[in-house]
Amino acid sequence: MQSATTLYDYLYQSILTQIRCGALRRGDQLPSQTELCRQYNVGITTVRRVYRMLQAEGIVSSGARTKAVIQCDLPQEKSAGLAVMRKAIILDMFCSLAPLYPGLQAWGAMQVKDLNPLRALLEQFTKSEEQRGKLHAYSQLLDSLFLPMHNQVLMDWAQEVSHSTYIPLYATLQLDARYALPFEQFHALIQELFKAMEAGRRSQCEDLLRQIYYKGWTRAEKILNALTEDCAEMKAPAEYTWAALNSRTPKYTAVARSLSNRIRSQEFAFQPYIPSIPQLMQEYDASLATIRSAVALLNDIGLIQTAPKKGSVILRRPVPAKTMKLEIALVRENIVYFLDALQLLALCWSPLAKTVYPFLSKAECEQYAQRLAVLGLTSDSLLSELLWQLGEKAVYPGQRSLLEQLKNLLIWGYYLKHLPLDADYPDLTQPERIAAILNQLVQALNMQRTDLFIELSQALFFQAYALARSLVLYYGGQESELPAAFPTGL
Repeated sequence: MQSATTLYDYLYQSILTQIRCGALRRGDQLPSQTELCRQYNVGITTVRRVYRMLQAEGIVSSGARTKAVIQCDLPQEKSAGLAVMRKAIILDMFCSLAPLYPGLQAWGAMQVKDLNPLRALLEQFTKSEEQRGKLHAYSQLLDSLFLPMHNQVLMDWAQEVSHSTYIPLYATLQLDARYALPFEQFHALIQELFKAMEAGRRSQCEDLLRQIYYKGWTRAEKILNALTEDCAEMKAPAEYTWAALNSRTPKYTAVARSLSNRIRSQEFAFQPYIPSIPQLMQEYDASLATIRSAVALLNDIGLIQTAPKKGSVILRRPVPAKTMKLEIALVRENIVYFLDALQLLALCWSPLAKTVYPFLSKAECEQYAQRLAVLGLTSDSLLSELLWQLGEKAVYPGQRSLLEQLKNLLIWGYYLKHLPLDADYPDLTQPERIAAILNQLVQALNMQRTDLFIELSQALFFQAYALARSLVLYYGGQESELPAAFPTGL
């Protein structure tokens, strides 16, 4: 399980964010405790703890067998001011997600088998008399398109995006009518979307969803600019992290990945041991438990071998431990999150790569080609290098943070590294296959054929996900617990 502190703090902060931005107002009901458990993937103990915290602060009231009711509200001026304080982050989120969201939603739209629940949400959208009710139904409808992916990490992230980019309507009622939501246009576009979904036209779905996305983005930018005229603008931090992804990534995972990168980059080439646990606690500003868990993870995947009272020896040739130091239940849970992250990266790779590689200079293409040419012949080193290159050149902080946080989850894939003897997975496990892929990628970059490079690397991510998912199923994973497989030929 993830850290209880991380989980309850994420739920607590999520509810506060919804109140601050106006998504929840005085008199609104929170979902039931059971619904919150399902929505945030937390236990009932975590939900009850958050309830007690909110009640103690007078934020909610709750009786036996009743849903909690919001007891506080923010004045219009303060709500507008908070939106302006978050302006840079909100707009960066819209910019960061513009290449990603329409494509992700279109992929989900193609997997929807029954349109009736979506039509019911559209009817709710149409009948709602209050703008906030319309916006809720509209957001819920679009978020429903992610459900067929069966990806909990994606659902957590999408929920955070909805909360974080929400701009309080009641704080903008006195603005010019141009800033109102174009509900009639949304309604018409969504009806066209349903027709495209029924006809199986993915590219048309993506085009319609992109139109919807840009209309929401344009409105948000206009409102924030209008509010800025009356509120002193404050600079937002240039970099930020996605709280929803942090809730799935305990700190020891990030520490383990950092140490793994340092080992592979030969930082410790002239010493047999990694730094001691006290040194690592100081370097990473982490607790003893965090460092011990990170060291246990590195032992399990075969990068180090820890001996009592002697330290952790770096293994120059990785050898997975015969017995795992981490609990098997914890490993199984995090392998599902690894698949979630890999599925998301496979779907995001091409749209993000198209914002980076076509704009590289000839010298930059040759530099990246040279880095690829000297890689080891393993799929994990190749994928890691590709993700590093993309993160190095990603334009927006939100994109860089997304890539960095998803990479932290990929470390759990090392538990699947050794294939069963009777399994035949030639595409991404044989050194000669990796050598052939590397050679094609290097040639494409040297010729500045970035379109070919993106196509080849995209296929690599799809193959990696298909292989990893097959392995999890082979080792006893349940189909219902895993993110969805990609359709044949994707």
